[in-house]
Amino acid sequence: MLNPTMPTNDLERVKEVHKYDPDNNLNISDLNFLSEMAAEICNTQSALITLISKKEQWVKAAHGIELEVRSFPREFTFCAHTINSPDKITVIPDARTDPRFNDNPFVTGDNPVVFYAGLPLVNSNGYAIGTICAVDENPRTLNSEQKDKLRMLGKQVMNLLELKRKSLELIKTNKELEYKQKQFNHITSGTATATYEWTLNSNSVKFNSEWWNLTGYEKEEFDGRKISFWENLVHQKDIESVREKLLHNFKHSNYIFHLEFRIRHKKGFWIWIETKGKFYSLNEDGQLDIMYGLIQDISDKKKKNIEILYWKRLLDSLYELSPLGIALNDYKTGIFLDVNNKLIEPTGYTKNEFLNLSYWDVTPKSYEKQEEKQLDLLKTEGYYGPYEKEYIKKDGSRYPVLLRGVLVKDEDGNLKIWSFIEDISKRKKNEAREKKRLNHIKQLLEVTEDQNDRLKNFAHIVSHNLRSHSSGISMLIEFLAQDSPDLMSFESFNHLKNASTNLESTIHDLNDIVEVNLTSRKHFQKIKLSKLIDRIVESVEPLATENKVIIQNEVADDVTVYGLKSYMDSITLNLITNAIKYSSVERNSHINIKAEVINGMSCIMFRDNGIGIDLNQHKQKIFKLYKTFHRHPDSRGVGLFLTKNQIEAMDGRIEVESQTNKGTTFKIYLPNEKN
Repeated sequence: MLNPTMPTNDLERVKEVHKYDPDNNLNISDLNFLSEMAAEICNTQSALITLISKKEQWVKAAHGIELEVRSFPREFTFCAHTINSPDKITVIPDARTDPRFNDNPFVTGDNPVVFYAGLPLVNSNGYAIGTICAVDENPRTLNSEQKDKLRMLGKQVMNLLELKRKSLELIKTNKELEYKQKQFNHITSGTATATYEWTLNSNSVKFNSEWWNLTGYEKEEFDGRKISFWENLVHQKDIESVREKLLHNFKHSNYIFHLEFRIRHKKGFWIWIETKGKFYSLNEDGQLDIMYGLIQDISDKKKKNIEILYWKRLLDSLYELSPLGIALNDYKTGIFLDVNNKLIEPTGYTKNEFLNLSYWDVTPKSYEKQEEKQLDLLKTEGYYGPYEKEYIKKDGSRYPVLLRGVLVKDEDGNLKIWSFIEDISKRKKNEAREKKRLNHIKQLLEVTEDQNDRLKNFAHIVSHNLRSHSSGISMLIEFLAQDSPDLMSFESFNHLKNASTNLESTIHDLNDIVEVNLTSRKHFQKIKLSKLIDRIVESVEPLATENKVIIQNEVADDVTVYGLKSYMDSITLNLITNAIKYSSVERNSHINIKAEVINGMSCIMFRDNGIGIDLNQHKQKIFKLYKTFHRHPDSRGVGLFLTKNQIEAMDGRIEVESQTNKGTTFKIYLPNEKN
């Protein structure tokens, strides 16, 4: 069993996985349904949806298999291999014959996994967080239609996982906001801190209940009073410093108003208070409109500084930084209560104009039924979406949006809807362009495949017919020779017989060439080079011994090439037998075979000390058909031509270095990976 390699980005990948809560919310019904669909698509007994963390594989959903546990060691799982190729489906027709899995406990145990097909689940950040896979105890394979459907299903799985992740994040964020609001309320009541809100336009002040406890006044005594009534409570010795500080802060609104001064309690005595406040701009022209502040009684602890965090504008940063539109709507009426600028940007409305609308005003009538379904979902589940629809701009045109939201209650128990709205106009345009481009590519592929099929049929027909006619001519000549033996004495008849033999040999060579040019890449595989060379050397040992040639294989065990095994056999055999055939009788002959990886390609070198080739004379035609460079009874000029064609069919190239009577070196460059 071969352990899966660890992706280079596995640390970051594992962090992404934990966003999806791998060890919780197992056996989710939606995911179980999708796993059932995967089994149906692949025609298998079982299917799983998994997430792969640092050391474990978590089964989030399963169909057709009973699991007592939901986590397994990562090193034993098929899916740990699958995530190493995020852009493709991993198909293992028969794990019993696959060296990576033939002794895997899942293969050798009860209810063995024999067939496996896994699609990596890749999130929006590009990390393969897990798989959707189909398994069976019988050997199988997948056709292209099944693979396409499995990819589409994988997108649905990823969408569902993303939805649940984002829903959890949204719920968590909402809880954090509620917690902080509660924390603020507890702080103000627990520390006896009064708050005030000074509205400059109306010159009025609002206080919370702690103010009445602090000063002894009743709320009714302040209702409807202006700021001057509050100023009358300030000690005369402190009033000027308060006014100067307020004026300074009004001119420098980024400063926090912070001052200690005395005010008169309702019972007539003076108390020291510490107040902090800040002017804010709530209108569009940027003018200061309101001041929020805190007040504490520091009469008994005047020398102590107590700082209170003020949470009123907690959501401002979220509004400003969010890449999505954010809206707060009234649940009953649908009126927009608040929106951020990101939402308004594409609409053509101003913020004030938009706040006079409801979501029914910006929703086309054709979406009303779907909108009502989302509201029902919001009522029963507490959230809605993700949901695609269109918004109507101010000019009447439309643009697509993606919405999701949650139902909340305000302090008075009124239901409100927080919504996140994403403008997906660019995405839709890109999808349309991509669909058009894919359709065009599909048409081109269909034309190309049709042309290739016609070319293959033509080549096979020509090859078959020539072979048939050649064999017929040879047979007729043999019949004539048997019936009329005296014909053998005629020189012309012998020429005819030789010509027939040469024609048959030529057709055989051409048939080999046709087979090379029609080879499909689907049978390409990774080939261990050293073992292949050892086997060829062993097969030519008698020939090498007869010609007194020593063959040395110095290729390391880990050197591989990616191609067709039968071609590599043929190439290696041709180059070794050629080196033996053209060895020198004047010295001890040897053939040295080495390999190294150069720029991502495996370079195999066949070096001999034979009679060599005059490259000055023959370099341009050395790989041409029926070109020979030495007088030798077995020389036909086909071997090197076929070798070059086979190498190029595997996306490789061949180079030659040679000197007469010194030797020849052939260098073959071939891919060592599927790329």
